Amino acid sequence: MKLINESVKRPVGVIIIALVMIILGGVSIKGLKVDLMPDLDLPIAVVSTSYNGAAPQEVENLVTRPLEGVLSSTEGLETIQSISAPNQSVILLMYDFNTNLDIVMLDLRERIDMVRQMLPEGAGSPSVMRFDPNQMPIMQIGISANLDINRLTNITDDSIIPMLERIPGVGQVSLTGGQVREIVIEPDLTTLNNYGLSLSQLTQIIGGESMSTSAGEITRGGQDMPLRIVGEFRSLSDIQQINIPLRTGDHIRLSDVATVKETYQQMASYAYVNGQPTLSLDILKQADANTVDVSNAVTNVIERIQQDVPQEVTLTTIMDSALFIKESINNVVVNMLIGGSMAIVVLLVFLRSFRSTLIIGLSIPIALISAFTLLYFAGETINIITLGGLALGIGLLVDSSIVILENIYKYRERGYSRREAAKKGASEVSSAVIASTLTSLVVFIPIVFTGGIAAEIFMPLALTVGFTLLASLVVSLTLVPMLSGLLLPELTVVEDPKGFGKISQSVGNILEKLNNLYRSILNWSLKHKLTVVLITLVLLGSSYGSVRMVGIELIPAFDQGEITARFDAPPGTSLEETRESVGELEAFLIDTGDVEVIHTSIGGGGMFGRNRGLNSGELYIRLLPSSERERTTNDIISQLSDFADTLPDLDVRVRAFESDGMGGEPIEIEVRGEDFDTLKLIADDLSDIFSEIPGTSNVSHSMGETRPEMQLRVDRDLARQYGLSYAEIMQFVRAGINGQVATYMRTEGQEVNVTVILPEEYRNNFNQIQMLPLLTPIGDTVPLSAVAEFIQVEGPDVINRQNQSRGVTITGDIIERDLGSVIGDIERELERYIFPEGYDYHTGGEYETMMDSFADLALALGLAIFLVYAVMAFQFEKVLYPFIVMFSLPTTFIGIMIGFLLTGRPLSVPAFIGIIMLAGIVVNNAIVLVDYINKLRNRGMTREEAILEAAPTRLRPILMTMLTTVLAMLPLAMGIGEGSELQAPMATVIVFGLSFSTFTTLVLVPVIYIYTDNLTNWWKGLFH
Repeated sequence: MKLINESVKRPVGVIIIALVMIILGGVSIKGLKVDLMPDLDLPIAVVSTSYNGAAPQEVENLVTRPLEGVLSSTEGLETIQSISAPNQSVILLMYDFNTNLDIVMLDLRERIDMVRQMLPEGAGSPSVMRFDPNQMPIMQIGISANLDINRLTNITDDSIIPMLERIPGVGQVSLTGGQVREIVIEPDLTTLNNYGLSLSQLTQIIGGESMSTSAGEITRGGQDMPLRIVGEFRSLSDIQQINIPLRTGDHIRLSDVATVKETYQQMASYAYVNGQPTLSLDILKQADANTVDVSNAVTNVIERIQQDVPQEVTLTTIMDSALFIKESINNVVVNMLIGGSMAIVVLLVFLRSFRSTLIIGLSIPIALISAFTLLYFAGETINIITLGGLALGIGLLVDSSIVILENIYKYRERGYSRREAAKKGASEVSSAVIASTLTSLVVFIPIVFTGGIAAEIFMPLALTVGFTLLASLVVSLTLVPMLSGLLLPELTVVEDPKGFGKISQSVGNILEKLNNLYRSILNWSLKHKLTVVLITLVLLGSSYGSVRMVGIELIPAFDQGEITARFDAPPGTSLEETRESVGELEAFLIDTGDVEVIHTSIGGGGMFGRNRGLNSGELYIRLLPSSERERTTNDIISQLSDFADTLPDLDVRVRAFESDGMGGEPIEIEVRGEDFDTLKLIADDLSDIFSEIPGTSNVSHSMGETRPEMQLRVDRDLARQYGLSYAEIMQFVRAGINGQVATYMRTEGQEVNVTVILPEEYRNNFNQIQMLPLLTPIGDTVPLSAVAEFIQVEGPDVINRQNQSRGVTITGDIIERDLGSVIGDIERELERYIFPEGYDYHTGGEYETMMDSFADLALALGLAIFLVYAVMAFQFEKVLYPFIVMFSLPTTFIGIMIGFLLTGRPLSVPAFIGIIMLAGIVVNNAIVLVDYINKLRNRGMTREEAILEAAPTRLRPILMTMLTTVLAMLPLAMGIGEGSELQAPMATVIVFGLSFSTFTTLVLVPVIYIYTDNLTNWWKGLFH
């Protein structure tokens, strides 16, 4: 090849180009961002609408259904799910992965504008946003001090949150446990009614008194200046002195009919760290920001803030997801270095020359650095997926260089000069090297036909391995021949070797014995061809029979040493009672001695902006490092779940904290039907049944407990007789019980709500509420109970809909068992369960995603095998020889099954991706072997002579390429360290599959070569 000849002739030019690539690679590595996983671009949109004061049934009928009707026809929509909860409607729209969500978002907003006028009065404007699985807090900061909670809240709002929000990449900073000032006006209803004033009139008067406005411009002293009327409240006294006009023309002070006091709003959320009250900040990153960069920036800013805030205020990092990312990345890098070092040792053992090893060793960093440059321009990040690809690349990238160096060495042994040996040796096998590299590359082309999470993971891996292979091919065709022409050692025979020479001679003797052993095995195999084929078929059949012993799962879970526990007390439970029950959980965890931090949040915001009540919340538990505790994360999860079951007033769901962004529920069974009572009965039955299945945990359903509700039903005819309208009564009760913000008071740089609300004795006493006096137009008063009836009912806490029909979802987690086995048991129970007519079920969640991913990957595997065959047919320019090489593929299944059974790992998406990659890797050795057999036959050897010469000659490079790849992946296959769970299945497949395939290539392929050649000769004989 001209490229090889020019590289050998111009070593200086090759060296300069290599140095340029190293410099570019160094710059690229600095510019690459670091993250745990590739960014998942899930095509999911969320439409959220508030409807204050509405029950789930009203939200469903008046908000959810109209929105579903207009949104369900958007292009590419696969599934529409909705949640109708008190005061809130949330609709999830899941699209095909090929859908352009940017265009869909515009379409959704236009459709919502069409239906906006149909929504009821009081419903908020629907908001549309993309669902981003990464939009969960990346950091939690605890703020504690020996200060009044209001003072600490003010410091946080004024001095801490603004500085954090200004950090590039920070999307949102939300406060939990803060306290907000409020001016409360509690009117005396009897006095108010005696003066002929209603609650709404009083609110309007107060609102009109606190206003500032522009009054145009005036001229003074020849100068124009704006005139502004200032009337905003500045103090509590200003509010108390408001003049209230009466119908008689007189005026009274607000303080004559109401109590005005400064207090605090009822706290909507509470936070505790290790049982002690605190404030906490949840920090979310922007969609395109990098977790590690944002975390580092936040950490630096917190150090500066700590110096500026009062000395008694302490800021503590409760949770930082970047720590696990850094540990995972470091772990993969260490495994890469170990694997690379082992590969270099293999080269040194087989080549028995420091110079030869140096030639290959120099090709590794240059190829890797070149791959980093290509990754930078492709916009990829450094994550455990791309680093796993680089770890695989370390083993693969030396394959081409080994084959070329080995052949150069053969020519050197024949007496050629360094340069001539480099030219002829490299040129002779260059076509085989290009073909073997192409077979490894083409398996990634079918990624175009895959979708879902598989494609999201596969694409960065494909780019990484592809870039590494391309870089290694270029290096093997340029740098290796050039260095061989300069550095290959002289061939001298030493009579009495010393030191390394003696070790080299001993290793050479061992390799020679290995070569002789292989010749003996090969001779026996060629004489007992049928026996070899039958043994292979028996092993293959046994492997297929053991498939049922291997489980399946979507993505291996990460063990981060962190746990979350979501809890719910019965509806209506007070904060004090909830806090007491949660305190028992905290005490239990502290007593284990394995916990470092417990962060408790009660109330606050939930998923998709839904507000949690004061009867629910979440625990975040960070365990001690694994080296400092004896129990595993799963052990502590099981113990905490068992203890939580002993708490009668608390429903707790404990699971491992995962920051992989995958989301979803492992167990998700959707039951569809219309009647609430029937759905709840089915959901209760199935929840109990599923809970008994081994491996299930936290099984619950979406309907939850029924929600007690007091309904006020106004007798409109009776109310009209008193001159009262339904709207007036509704407004009076809602404003009186919930309170209504009349205006604001600006003081000390803050805007404080001024709220008019009924006195506490009315709000917290049912009998008093019934006796609320209503002011009639003629000045009389009637009690609320005279025109309205109070009825207590039970209603659903939430209404779920799937594709515009009602339903209930039974969900759960899986622990210490694979997803496929658990779902298999669940499916068998569902087949036995008798569903009422009109009710059916659908298995969704992770299982549905997993099966869709496996279907896509199976198609990709079939296309990859075809493309590998096509590349080899082009290389050999015959249809038959690629057929011989393809026999090395089925036997990899034997090694893969052995690997799964020995490690106990189930088949997963990463493992399936490893199988696809194997389809391109395992044929490389067979290509080189068959190609050399054909070359020897062309030189005049018989078929058997060519096989017996070619196979032992290619034994050393075949073993070298296999061992370098296997040993490079071995540390990852062992699954040691943080973040190793994702690469371990893929590495296991490659280590065991490639190892077994190598032995079949050395024995089975020569046998199949003879059978195929005999068949060809027989076929030709028919036509002669």
